[in-house]
Amino acid sequence: MGWVKKMINLSIYDKTVLETYKSNSQRARVLTEKWFNSNMYCPSCLNNNVTSYPNNKKVYDFLCEKCSANYQLKASNKKFTTKILDGEFKTMITFVTQNIAPSFFLLHYNNDEWYVKDLSVIPKFFITSSIIEKRKALSINARRAGWTGCNILLNRIPDEGNIFVVRNKKVIEKEIVFETWRKMSFLNLKRPNARGWTADVLRCVEDLEKEEFTLQDIYKNKDYLNELYPNNKHVTDKIRQQLQILRNNHILQFTSRGNYKIIK
Repeated sequence: MGWVKKMINLSIYDKTVLETYKSNSQRARVLTEKWFNSNMYCPSCLNNNVTSYPNNKKVYDFLCEKCSANYQLKASNKKFTTKILDGEFKTMITFVTQNIAPSFFLLHYNNDEWYVKDLSVIPKFFITSSIIEKRKALSINARRAGWTGCNILLNRIPDEGNIFVVRNKKVIEKEIVFETWRKMSFLNLKRPNARGWTADVLRCVEDLEKEEFTLQDIYKNKDYLNELYPNNKHVTDKIRQQLQILRNNHILQFTSRGNYKIIK
């Protein structure tokens, strides 16, 4: 492919940073951002360098100057599970609907020995309105009274939408990360609402936890999908359409009438 490999060092330890900052949250923020800047490549194009935006940049943290991909970094000493806290709800929804949402990196670190345990990336084409949860507005007594934040619901994202770069302290080959990203990148060509449908149906397929399934199996998710898309009155038609899209893009295989198989 013509790129030069960049070795990832999992240690985020920096004596100077630890001595400069006394707050553990400040230490973690500075250490993880510094590590990311030094070690991370762009999974969209494999450019070896990502650049930091100035502090307080809304939504974006890092930029790939080669392909213009934007990234936001979330770091925690606890494992990411069902949801992550994000910024202002209206801002994120606007970014999603205008197709300018960032991709999200989730960095799980150890803060005793300061090293990266896990790192995954959620491509921007999986950041859809159906995974953005509106939080309760801040009370009238709060400093930012009325401000409304949001959560990103990780449990609604298909496995293909959470691509590991480091897993259990093991660095995944860049070529594997890149191919996994490219496998689902057809979603990037679709309108934000349309790609949400495809991702949500794929998640329903994965939740079946079986390699082969039927159309009737997926129809059991009709009520769930209707809750996500209350304005759509033809949910079963939409399900069939999304299964065909997944088949056309080699995610699923049509085996016989009403029967499908996940392509490994």
